[in-house]
Amino acid sequence: MKPAHDRLNIRFAGRDDASGMARVRREAILSKAVTHYDNAIVNDWADATDFAERVRQIEQRIVEPGCIVLVAEAGRDMLGFAMADLPTCELQALYARPNGSGGVGRALLAALEQRAFATIPFLACDASLNAEGFYKANGYVEESRNDFVTPSGLISRVVRMKKRHPRNGPSS
Repeated sequence: MKPAHDRLNIRFAGRDDASGMARVRREAILSKAVTHYDNAIVNDWADATDFAERVRQIEQRIVEPGCIVLVAEAGRDMLGFAMADLPTCELQALYARPNGSGGVGRALLAALEQRAFATIPFLACDASLNAEGFYKANGYVEESRNDFVTPSGLISRVVRMKKRHPRNGPSS
């Protein structure tokens, strides 16, 4: 019998996905960011915004014109999501909660890029230090390292990264 994750489905998000997306985001941060950030920063990143407010923000992005929001699921289990703002060429979110199969982030990123690169020449993002290797392995190049101030005023480091549509030449 194949694991449920072998039947990964990636689809456009609907407003009713927002609370699941907020939970996936929190789980991903709390489980993955601890390898590169101290607990105060991780907890602030995961929980600084009230859950209901986070859901409202995600709902707004889902229905916003020019925004691509995808979810990855296996059966009824939401495993991750990705979000891009086309007018700004910005990859705004890519979160996958811990799961047994792996590959969810790569599949989401590929699906998002396929849709985004149909209309824009590049995607840029502020990658967390724990995600830097993932983005590099998927063709993104570092542009700079910057300080990000969390809602509570804590300072964390992020990596500004960019990937050009493959037909447009090198990423830099």
